[in-house]
Amino acid sequence: IDFGYAKTLGGTIKLLGVAERNDDGGVSAFVSPCYVTNDDPLSSVSGATNAIEVVSDNLVSSIYVGQGAGRYPTANSCVNDIVALAKGDTTPLPFNPKSEVQFANNYESVFFLRLGYRDQVGITRQVGEICEKHGVSIHSILQNPIAKSQESAFAIVTEKVEFAAILKVIADIEALGWCKGKPFYMPVLREDWQS
Repeated sequence: IDFGYAKTLGGTIKLLGVAERNDDGGVSAFVSPCYVTNDDPLSSVSGATNAIEVVSDNLVSSIYVGQGAGRYPTANSCVNDIVALAKGDTTPLPFNPKSEVQFANNYESVFFLRLGYRDQVGITRQVGEICEKHGVSIHSILQNPIAKSQESAFAIVTEKVEFAAILKVIADIEALGWCKGKPFYMPVLREDWQS
């Protein structure tokens, strides 16, 4: 269903790891499905291919693309790490250097939210009130045609907001009687996603 909404918006969904230095010198990072527009270079990366994008003041944006290790080498490395942890081994330096950089479990992004619902009057009003309560501005609301009542859902795209605010919105919406299942959310990769 989310891929259908992504297609409607002119993009797709990719599993991404994102890290960035904050204004205060800390680092925020996450791994999540992300909405990516079709004209974004990362949208065409598929299969076992990996890509890394580095954004800096000097290079602006550089993307490095190459083959991933594949499922067997990756599985082997994961099992080796699990066995090492079980044996009490620790990662030796230089792979685990000490650092004064603080990790911030918060970041700003535009967000895509999908909400499953049991039909009743006032749902969008309640969602708007909850978003307003937590300082989340709604950019757009989307709903694809519903073939089965079990698939009743609609999506919201927010303006740029802190992740912490989205978690509060999700918690409040999930507590409502019409909400079916846990709401799904994902960041939108680029702030200028609609240009």
